[in-house]
Amino acid sequence: MGYSKEKEKYQVTEIDITLDTDDKEEQEREYINNITSRIMEIANDYIHRHPNIDICTSQGITELFKDIKRKYKADINNIKELNILWDIYTCICCTCRIKPTLMRFCIMVGIDATTMTTWVNGEYRVASGHSKSAQKWKSECESTLYDEVIQTGNIGCMFALKANYGYRDNIQIIQSDGRDQLPEYSREEIAARAKIVDMLPESPEDLPE
Repeated sequence: MGYSKEKEKYQVTEIDITLDTDDKEEQEREYINNITSRIMEIANDYIHRHPNIDICTSQGITELFKDIKRKYKADINNIKELNILWDIYTCICCTCRIKPTLMRFCIMVGIDATTMTTWVNGEYRVASGHSKSAQKWKSECESTLYDEVIQTGNIGCMFALKANYGYRDNIQIIQSDGRDQLPEYSREEIAARAKIVDMLPESPEDLPE
């Protein structure tokens, strides 16, 4: 990863991704590395062609993912490839300090948002592993938001937890068929989560600027 810091502004000038393949067979390691290299090539070409676009913003990174979609045709039927692309996607988000979302992942790989919803809800592609993976991806997005709330008290993340993950005032409710994919929490952590949702606004209009 390359970045510059001017007037305290974080800016990514290069994407560098290395996925962990130590426990993989040589053929699978090569498969993963080839996909990773291709996505990095597309991403870095985009960055160099558009120096005035800040990919560390919601709009900027979305445009990057659109470019990846145009130039890399993901095999939606191949759950192994999708899981690799998810790992690459989250690495890019982390590099750019942008929270991962299922919506942007859909943009990057060309999955319709309603299709992703059926996977998450266990209504479609269960036997193929798509549903299990989608539930795992959603849990990772939730975990990222929750960690941010715990560490910084971010109001936007608080509202996202309430709006998208079934959090309610004074009680933790996870409305998901993928309950077994969610992490287990201690009594203290559950109490902390309840305190967090109690502070959440009722609507987006109540969020601060």
